[in-house]
Amino acid sequence: MLGRVLRGMGGVVLLGSLLAGCGMGRAAPEETAPSPGAEQGQETATEPEGNVIDDEVILVVDDEADVRGDCDEREVVVSADRATVVLAGACGVVRATGRGSVVEVGSAEKIVLVGVDNEITFAEGDPEVINQGRNTTVNAAGDTED
Repeated sequence: MLGRVLRGMGGVVLLGSLLAGCGMGRAAPEETAPSPGAEQGQETATEPEGNVIDDEVILVVDDEADVRGDCDEREVVVSADRATVVLAGACGVVRATGRGSVVEVGSAEKIVLVGVDNEITFAEGDPEVINQGRNTTVNAAGDTED
């Protein structure tokens, strides 16, 4: 029966269709280059390669860093491990998300602890404190002199 169908319907076209439907006779799928950032199926945020100090933020990412200066109303984020940060003056939000860091500020609007074994001390004021860290402390009356 297949022989009659092939002869009557232009056998080459029909045979090609039958083979394609069976997975035979198809060209190999084209290789496509992965999109940037999709090597592992998801895009990842890039972390800075070093500490960042600009007009809006002081970001401490270098483990064992020693950062000292004036806060100038900036946000402070310490994601480094075992860092020492001493900032005079008023800060915005102060966050400690790393491990084993000591942060001293003149004052802060808000203090957020999320990491482990961190300590934040402020010299004056009454900041809002959110302590969700483990073995973390917030202390009043710190000395922020260099």
